[in-house]
Parts: sequence; structure tokens; C-alpha cells
Amino acid sequence: MLVKELRSESENEWQAICNLVDRCTMATSALNSRVQSLVSEYGVFWQFWPQFEQTHGERRLVGFEVELIGSHTSDLNHVDPACPTCHHVRSVLLAIAGLMPGELTLSRNSLTYNIDSHSNSIICLPALGSRSAVWVSIYVFLNRANGQSFETDLLNEIKTFLNRWGIHQR
Repeated sequence: MLVKELRSESENEWQAICNLVDRCTMATSALNSRVQSLVSEYGVFWQFWPQFEQTHGERRLVGFEVELIGSHTSDLNHVDPACPTCHHVRSVLLAIAGLMPGELTLSRNSLTYNIDSHSNSIICLPALGSRSAVWVSIYVFLNRANGQSFETDLLNEIKTFLNRWGIHQR
């Protein structure tokens, strides 16, 4: 399994994220509730986007994008990507995204993961009443054609993983 992470955060920031992931892995029960509390506080939800490729005139599923989205404010004028709290929300999203590849049992040698932090970016979504949010994308690419059953099972595993953290689809 290959995990590539695209990020422009400083080394210290990334180390803090890795420490959170390590603590979540080692002390799951204690930190699970803390992470779930942050998920609730930041209104974290996920969206799913299939990724297709056009080959020989046919559209073929090559993977998925799972977006983790969170926000800390209801202020419609808050659009500062350098905001420290926005950065903290993004760090929580990155930590959760970093846990996903190790939790999916179907993925052994059949998937590639890329995590994009979209650092220094803010989005405004109608689903959030047009208020600002930060997001992290987890790109899951199929290394070979596995069939509809595999894809459905994989999506169910992703949903189960995110539900365990209290993150629901919007």
C-alpha cells in the first residue's frame, strides 16, 4: 500500500499531526472521545466524489475522492486562510485522513492513497449557509479493476471508518 501525502505545512506542524495520529492509535479509547468531540465542535462532515477516466471511448471508475470538511465559525465574513483555528481544524482533518489507509481491510495492495491538505485555502459552501470551511481530500485510486462488489465494499468500509469518528455524509 502506497500512501503519498501532499502538504505544504512546516515540519513542526506535520509532526504535531503525526503525534495526534500516534496517540489516537495507542490510546484509542481515551482520545477517541476527544477526536469525536472536535468532530462535533467543528461540524465535520464528508462528501464523496467518484473519479473517472476516459479510455477508448468508455468511462471507467479509477477511484474516489473523500472530502473531510470542517468549520469553526459561523461568521460569513471569515475568509482568512492563515487563521490559527482554521489551521487547527485542518490538522484534525489531516490526522483523521492519515488513519484511514491503515483501517481499510480491503485495501491491501489494491489501492493508492493521496492526501491533499489544501493548505492556505478556504471554501464557502451553500450546505454550510455559505460560511467558510477548510477541507482535506483523500484520493483513493484503484490499482486494478476489482469489480462493482469491491467498490461497494470499499465505500462501505470508508463510511464505517468515518462513522466511528462521528463523521457523517452531507
